[in-house]
Amino acid sequence: MYLQEKFKAQQVPLVLRELLSCSDSINDSDPIYRMVFDSNDTTISYKVGDALGVLPENSKEVSEHVLQLLGYSPTTLVNVKKTSEKVSAQKFIQGYVDLDKIPAKLNSFFPDKDPKITLYDAIQEYRPQIPIELFAESVFPLLPRFYSIASSPDLHPKSIELLVKHVSYPGKYQKRFGVCSSFLCSELQVNDSAYIFVQPTKHFTLSTQTEGKPLVMIGAGTGIAPYKAFLEERLFNKDPGNNLLFFGERKEKVNFYYREFWNHAEEEGKLKLFLAFSRERDQKVYVQDLLRIQKDEVRKAYEEGGFFFVCGRKVLGIEVKHALEEILGKDTLASLRKEHRYVVDVY
Repeated sequence: MYLQEKFKAQQVPLVLRELLSCSDSINDSDPIYRMVFDSNDTTISYKVGDALGVLPENSKEVSEHVLQLLGYSPTTLVNVKKTSEKVSAQKFIQGYVDLDKIPAKLNSFFPDKDPKITLYDAIQEYRPQIPIELFAESVFPLLPRFYSIASSPDLHPKSIELLVKHVSYPGKYQKRFGVCSSFLCSELQVNDSAYIFVQPTKHFTLSTQTEGKPLVMIGAGTGIAPYKAFLEERLFNKDPGNNLLFFGERKEKVNFYYREFWNHAEEEGKLKLFLAFSRERDQKVYVQDLLRIQKDEVRKAYEEGGFFFVCGRKVLGIEVKHALEEILGKDTLASLRKEHRYVVDVY
């Protein structure tokens, strides 16, 4: 469909999906998977810090349920907006329709709806009789989702690695899952292909400026992904700069992703590792607390011309900023941002 052309997405097979969070975490938090795509037969290239755009699909089960609720035949042909393409209603709903957002053109079919309700929930609640042509021309497209690349192209020139959380949340009628994370973690089978493309980063990356300089990598959850790529690249290129990783999650046994990689680097003297696992102490310790505890390490890295990277949820970015301002000063941190020595990637 036209989004594949718009983003110049290429079909790339998934060759590995591995559960990284331990099984006893499933009842406590969403599972985390390591995923590897084989890019050998594509023209895709990337650098560390880049994100991978994935064009997801709705699950077959959900798509069939929507067809049933709307009374559409799966084989009915519909026009794809902004193109001359016609596809079956089944393919259209599965591969094109954003089932979260309700278009204004369809509001009249859902009177007195909850403003927070999704399109899928509204269809289940109201069972509307929407002409298929109106539905097709009104719905929002299923846009790409982006994931930090967790591999270095220097070490892995023909593959791309991701760290993906299978996101879940309560829905009005049943437990809901993130569209793209569900597509990657359960719908897409190993050796099947997904449409992907690279979203380049400008400053959240390594360069000649970072060579030989301390690297302070700060992250939580899946925000650890780009740092695996950073460290792989530095080790591959024998960069002499010091590497410091400040990482936070819930439980060490369950949520310390790429544990062997980090521990080996630390044992080899290539990495200083500072960990905060919030569910393992009576008094919770978070990444921003680690920075304050290790303020001398932070100041030393700054004085040696170090680069600071932050990756994770927006709240992490806010708390880390406050901690670094306390340690280095507001003016210093503002200068580091202008010099691209303090770079933030939050979501």
